[in-house]
Amino acid sequence: MTHSDASHAGTPLQRTCPNCGAVFTCWNSPSCWCAGRTLPESVKSWLADRYATCVCPACLDRLIAEDAAGMQNEQDG
Repeated sequence: MTHSDASHAGTPLQRTCPNCGAVFTCWNSPSCWCAGRTLPESVKSWLADRYATCVCPACLDRLIAEDAAGMQNEQDG
């Protein structure tokens, strides 16, 4: 969620994912779908460095999974 949209908090907004182009709904509030995701700091930083708005659920889940797999691979090696 981007906090620059505070005037729209709790209002569903149609967004286009800057990563894949999918259209999705952002609720811009603590009850948004993204609030249920646990974001590692590395994912937060990666997103903040690249995008000024939200990514879609599929991209966010993929990034979280890729980060977890990378962390697991580092622990195995």
